[in-house]
This record gives sequence, C-alpha cells and structure tokens, in this order.
Amino acid sequence: MSTTSINILQAASEIVGGSDALAQRLGIGLYALAMFTEGRRRLPDALLLQVVDIILEERQSRVGVADHATAQPRRPSID
Repeated sequence: MSTTSINILQAASEIVGGSDALAQRLGIGLYALAMFTEGRRRLPDALLLQVVDIILEERQSRVGVADHATAQPRRPSID
C-alpha cells in the first residue's frame, strides 16, 4: 500500500481519537485496521473515501471556525 494511504489513516486516527475510535467509525476490526496502517493490505476504495471524509470534515470545521472569527460585520446595503 502507498505511504499516502498510511499517512491519511494516521491523520484520521489522530482526528477521531485513536485506532479504536477509527476502527469503530469505519466499521472494521482493529486487526484489519492494523493490516492497513502497516501496509500489509490495500485499503479498499470505500474505506479510503470514508477516511478522506473524516479529514475533510475536520478541516472544514477548523476553516469554518476561523472564518467566523475573522468575518467582518456586514454593512447594510444602500439601495
């Protein structure tokens, strides 16, 4: 398996709070997750998409918080 897949699995694991939480979120066992994170088995596309979704959701929530904190108050439009 590619190092990219392993890296995104590790990133998702950190986001959700560890291997146990990631395995549960993906609906797989810890042994299967270990096989993927150690590169001994190829991560199926369906699981890869779930992992990417976890990362994107976390990044969107950070961007949303940052955007909200830096947003300028809207000025009323002059018609």
